[in-house]
Amino acid sequence: MDDVVIIGGGIIGTATAYFLSKEGRKVKVIERDPTYKTASFPLSLGGFRRQFFQKENILLGKFAREFIFQIPELLKTEQNPKPTASMVTNGYLLMFGSEHAEEQYKALENHKECEAGTKNIKGSELTKFFPYINSEGIETATFTDNQSEGWIDPFMFHSALKSKAVELGAEFIKGDVKTLKEIKAKTIISAAGCWTKELLEDIPVEPQKHTVFRVKCPKHIPEMPLTGDLTSGVYWRPEGKEYLAGSPKSVFEAKDLEPAWDDFEELVWPALAHRIPAMEELKLTGGWAGYYDCNRLDNNAVVGKHPKFDNVYLATGFTGRGLMQAPGIGRALTELITTGSYQSIDISNMAVERVLGKKARPEPYVL
Repeated sequence: MDDVVIIGGGIIGTATAYFLSKEGRKVKVIERDPTYKTASFPLSLGGFRRQFFQKENILLGKFAREFIFQIPELLKTEQNPKPTASMVTNGYLLMFGSEHAEEQYKALENHKECEAGTKNIKGSELTKFFPYINSEGIETATFTDNQSEGWIDPFMFHSALKSKAVELGAEFIKGDVKTLKEIKAKTIISAAGCWTKELLEDIPVEPQKHTVFRVKCPKHIPEMPLTGDLTSGVYWRPEGKEYLAGSPKSVFEAKDLEPAWDDFEELVWPALAHRIPAMEELKLTGGWAGYYDCNRLDNNAVVGKHPKFDNVYLATGFTGRGLMQAPGIGRALTELITTGSYQSIDISNMAVERVLGKKARPEPYVL
């Protein structure tokens, strides 16, 4: 019988393997597609932030930054003595219209309690800090400018975590687990992401397709933060000499990962041109689509021990936040498994019982 088997070798499964291996557990990770062609993490924008509504998400975001800054030391191996994740710390800027402002003011109370270090301004003050932005329709905005938020290269981060986990004794194998009954282990962890329901039918997590476009603009603003306009749902950030911009439209039950090209002219370009006038002159240079492992109950993660099993834990439903929450979730699951309770960040509010009892705890700011 195995000690620990993790189903899913994406960013969540790999981070968990790393933390458990550090504690001396013998970990086997089973991944059906080691190329990660349709996995969520490599198709994301790679962001890490602490601007959330729920306290546990704020705290997980804070730990992500702490962990990412220590990658060169924490994840160095004999084969990769100088690991990196190509970090950019331009921060995040979230803008809210009147329909979301009240909710954001409540969120800011949680920011303060969690010492998130965010700055809040009136919409009318936006141009003082971001002169290229049209503030029309924005009531309030929240941002960071202290290197606490930004983005990383998802593949590099995953590769560094995996290499270190392997050096610590974790074993990664290719395999397609059809049912939990196949696994004989003291501890089973489902980190199957979008495909969680194939193993646990009572967990309402499903693949939600999102499209990201690559665009070129004559005016390049390399210092621009990762920006989310909650009035349109469009979000964007610089990428080299270009920009990446996400469509606000998501699709369940998508047949494939072909980008929703029509979204660019219908939704994304108009929103970008309105908010940043310099972006009226855009050229579409590419795009892709990826899945969020969306928790349809409340867009919040589902993490912990499954009450219907003696030895089954899960971590899923991150709804676009898996990359940034992976370090905190990997550590939290390890604490729960090895000590019986959370020691660092209490994420009890993410418990499986919450979704089984349909007790929603919404995280509204999904980008």
